[in-house]
This record gives sequence, C-alpha cells and structure tokens, in this order.
Amino acid sequence: MNAINNTSKLLAIDAGNTRVKWGLFNASGKMIESGATANAELQSIQLPRATRVIISNVAGNIIATQLKALIVNTSNIIWLSAQASACGVRNQYQIPNSLGTDRWAALIAAWQIKKSPCIVVNAGTTVTIDALTVDTSNNQGLFLGGLILPGLDLMQTSLGAATAQLPTINHDDCSAKSIKFFATNTAEAIQAGALNALLGAIVRMVTALQEHCVETPTIVISGGNAQLIAEQLQQTSTLPVSLIENLVLQGLYQLDHFMENELS
Repeated sequence: MNAINNTSKLLAIDAGNTRVKWGLFNASGKMIESGATANAELQSIQLPRATRVIISNVAGNIIATQLKALIVNTSNIIWLSAQASACGVRNQYQIPNSLGTDRWAALIAAWQIKKSPCIVVNAGTTVTIDALTVDTSNNQGLFLGGLILPGLDLMQTSLGAATAQLPTINHDDCSAKSIKFFATNTAEAIQAGALNALLGAIVRMVTALQEHCVETPTIVISGGNAQLIAEQLQQTSTLPVSLIENLVLQGLYQLDHFMENELS
C-alpha cells in the first residue's frame, strides 16, 4: 500500500487480540481506505499517513510499540481510553476507563447509527455482548453493561486443547447452512455447541434489555464472525439484526471528532 499524505485525514486503528484493522477517513467521515493484518505480521506493513491518529489497543504493549514505529510524520496520536461519557453515551462501568476501548468505540458507533436500544456484539477472538439503552431523562445513550465470552474459534480450539479425543475443527468449513442443531458427528457437535452458546447468550441479553426498556432492541453485530452469527440469528429468530462492518473504526472516528470539538 502506498503511503498517503493529506492533512485532512484521520487514521483510525483497531488493534485486537489477533488482528490489527485500520481505516483512513476523510474530513466528511467517509472511510476511503482500509486494511487488516495479523498481529504477527504487523511489522511488515505500511500504514497510510495522516496528521491525526486514534488508536484502540487491547493487544498489549508489544503491539503498541510496533504501532508507534509504523506511524510516521505525525505526533498527534490519541491512545483511546474509555470515558464516563462521550458522543452522547454514558458509561455505567464501575470503573469507566477499565472498559475495553474496542467495546467503547463500538458502543459509540452503534448509538450514532441507531439512537435506540441495541445489543452491540463484537464477534472476534472473544465475543462481547453489550446492552445499550436510551436514558429518557436526556434522550442520550446509556451503556448498562455486558458479557464477554470466548469467540467461535477459541471455544472450539479450547475443547481440542483440553480433551484427548476431540477432533481439530476446520473453521473454514463452518457456515450458517452447515450448522446442525442435532449434530450427528463430533466435529459438527463442537461447531453447533460453540455457535449456539453464543446465540443463546445474545438472545438472553436481548430478553433482559427488552424487559428493562420495554422495547425490542436491535442486535448490532460486527467482527470477523459477524456474518455467520448474523445469518444464524436471522434464520432462527425474528429479532432485528443489523450487520455493520468496521463498527469499532467508525466509533473511533466519532470519538476523535468529539474530542476535537471539545478542544476547539
């Protein structure tokens, strides 16, 4: 990828447990370039140039050091921390800045897109399922709390690692159509078990939030396994599902815009 130098552009970086995703936004908030790489290959890539950079990093200090080395020609770098409130969303975590920055950015993006109760699902190495409702006193978003589970691949891999006779699963063979609830072999049973564990957690969170706000929330889902989970939810329920790509990156853009306005 050729480097880009444009003073009106923001580089948003989402450093997750296994991959680093990035998006380059123009002044109007449109993502004009994007990319992703495995964390193990991060040192070999070239990031676009921009005068402002905002980073969500949940991958630790080694990835942070590598990112610093890749970011050139700018000292205007924000390493995001979750806040008590931002972009019209209030964070009810007991210690607000202990909330994962990827979850915080996804919640911000979901609120800006929907402005209504949502279950915000990030489906990657881990799966987070977060409840976002409306504070009727000020018509703003209110993050109530959420769940963290192993992701699909991690659930299946952990079974193989912890047991002597269970097979290794080829994750590429897993699709919504191939999942059988009444699985008739061990590989299918592991796939179905992992997927239905996640689906069950999402549906239970929907039920809990619906009871809380007396309104059916939208399931907003993003991440590497989002397509599979969304397809299965749509096949097995009538719940509203919204599949949104790059939710964290979109939230990072919103947060940068919010912080820029606060400083001006």
